Amino acid sequence: MSEPIINNPRAEIDAIDTEILNLLNKRAEIALRVGAAKTKVDTSLCDPQRESEVLARLTKENAGPFDAQSIENIFQRIIDESLHLQQKTYRKPFETAEDAAHENLEKKARVAFQGEKGSFSEAAAIGILGSDCQTVPCQTFDDLYKAVDLGFADYILSPLENSLVGSVHRCYDLLLHSNLHIVAEIILPISHFLIGSADANFENIKTVESHPVALAQCERFFAAHPDMKGVASDDTAGSVRRVIESSDKTRAAIGGKRTAEIYGGKILREHIEDHVENYTRFVLLSPNANTPEKGSKISLIVRLKHEPGALHNALRPFVRRGIDLSKIESRPIKGAPWQFNFYFDLKMPVQESELRGALEEIKKQAEEVRYLGRYSRIELPDEKLEEIL
Repeated sequence: MSEPIINNPRAEIDAIDTEILNLLNKRAEIALRVGAAKTKVDTSLCDPQRESEVLARLTKENAGPFDAQSIENIFQRIIDESLHLQQKTYRKPFETAEDAAHENLEKKARVAFQGEKGSFSEAAAIGILGSDCQTVPCQTFDDLYKAVDLGFADYILSPLENSLVGSVHRCYDLLLHSNLHIVAEIILPISHFLIGSADANFENIKTVESHPVALAQCERFFAAHPDMKGVASDDTAGSVRRVIESSDKTRAAIGGKRTAEIYGGKILREHIEDHVENYTRFVLLSPNANTPEKGSKISLIVRLKHEPGALHNALRPFVRRGIDLSKIESRPIKGAPWQFNFYFDLKMPVQESELRGALEEIKKQAEEVRYLGRYSRIELPDEKLEEIL
């Protein structure tokens, strides 16, 4: 009995598929040669203009039955895979001298922080600039972001996010409307201590004061001691100071270990935070960007066009170049309902040309792009962390 007639078209398709496979590999060999040439002169492997020309030519030459969109989809995938092959072949691990990235910071500078002496923000400032820096307390975040313009400080130290409670939205909004650049960052482990006056006893405590974020990070402690009432205040260190100055044996505060030493308080309980893995990311902000630009991290603010696919189009230049985005944060734009500014943190790609190409491309996809800076993370040894915290 003869085979169904459909087998003959299948054989034709198989033969064509084999031919396509061979042609694709020949095309890939040429793409690798192009990639080698581009790498030698530090030119971006991704060339959107050339890609657009190729796709326009192919869709124009297309005689069907595939429509133009189908042809564009097919060849875009071929182009993408060729690009990935080039990147895999020629990309080297990124290497950066992290110490050199922040060696130009003025160690004896004035640095403003939100809170009072002994706060985690002050500890972060000392961690980045060292003990020779002059720390300048500010009562609120709004005051903090005005400190440089008013001539009170050379830098400001701002928290941006916590591993447990997320982003500090007010700081992101203030950063957007400032002219400051990120020049360094540090991540500190946050440990909370219950601190009272010198003659206080744990059993007598009725109210516990601290910053709302600190209170939120100690929910298990309050659940275990329902007779204690949490009271929100401006900052952790200020709460400790006020409690100790009051000499009220029924009051306590949540703060860092160093605050008890600074203000002469008594530690009633140690490590009352809900989770051991509690970290806050702080950034050092300056009116001047790092020069020369060094470091393994880059931050941007992008205002997207109010149209379908805007976020996808903005991310595509990074994705296709293999640039790793470590954070995306959106904030609503006042006066423009349902429109947002997006904050991007990304890792520095191996080739400077890839970053330049991505930024040039994203500018075409967005209404506004603000480059916040290239910088490094300050890593402190355990003994140094113990000293400042």
